[in-house]
Amino acid sequence: MTAPASNGLRCSLIMVGEIRTGLVMNRVALPTRAVAELLSVVAGERVRSYERPVRRTVSPDLLHGVDCRLSTAPGARLRGIGTLQARGRVVGGRVLQCSTRAVLETGSGLRLPWTHYVERPGVVEVTGRSTPTDLAARFVAGCGPDSLEPGAVNALLLARLQRSRLLDQRPPLRTRRTRLRWSAVVDDSSPRFGGTFTLVGDELRTFRIVVPPSAGASPDHITLLCEDLAFHDWLLTTVAAAADRARAGRGAAIGLMRLRPVVDDLVHLWMPGAVVAPGFRDIWDQWEAHAGFTRQWSACVDRVRDRLALLESRLPTGPGPG
Repeated sequence: MTAPASNGLRCSLIMVGEIRTGLVMNRVALPTRAVAELLSVVAGERVRSYERPVRRTVSPDLLHGVDCRLSTAPGARLRGIGTLQARGRVVGGRVLQCSTRAVLETGSGLRLPWTHYVERPGVVEVTGRSTPTDLAARFVAGCGPDSLEPGAVNALLLARLQRSRLLDQRPPLRTRRTRLRWSAVVDDSSPRFGGTFTLVGDELRTFRIVVPPSAGASPDHITLLCEDLAFHDWLLTTVAAAADRARAGRGAAIGLMRLRPVVDDLVHLWMPGAVVAPGFRDIWDQWEAHAGFTRQWSACVDRVRDRLALLESRLPTGPGPG
């Protein structure tokens, strides 16, 4: 979709999506074979697994048909018809993400047979008049009734996976799930990345990104970048919360029980930008320079390890050998 926007942008690609991230509901990290079975959500379709630089497994894509309104300027009448593309991803056998996305393209204005839309997976055709930046901004700001809502697809997929018979429902940590609602515009005139990441509340985050054509952007590249951001934001949020709860806990044994799973299962997973496409690593450099994600992470992990050492020193010691 190449469309002029009111501010002079020329956009060759517009995408929207949402990602939900949480702990796998199991006492121990799942081995790769068990994760592959968990993510076998489409019969006959291959589950993809990777061991380097961090162990991760990705499900086949699921398609969900939509015919709904789109949030836009007052008085405008827009509809989106097509398919949303959803998938599950497990990192380190421990963290589950459900991710749903759509590419927005200008439609013909006619309601075509469903075979037309099914043949274009992950594309929602837009009927009506609007600008790319308006669509992207209003999607991130929130949906009205009956409007495009990829988060609903994520909620269904997440519930399906977390209720699997493969999981014992005994996670070692109490954690909060997070939601990242995002939009991306490939701006043919932009020389560099631009974006805004916002913590809206305890669970919701929003992310708007402008991508330069030099990044070699594809829907898969953009989706992977957003999944990587959502994953590392969840890690930072979860480890910080665990450190706070351990400080408030009663007794060394309870504190150790809360902190050991953090060190055993989560700390080694911090690798921002390691799995994104090469053209997208610049955006991680920008985030590190301005927001200092890794500086925050290092400080947080130091707190956890210091607290862990203090709690271990307070454990009663048994009698020495007779």
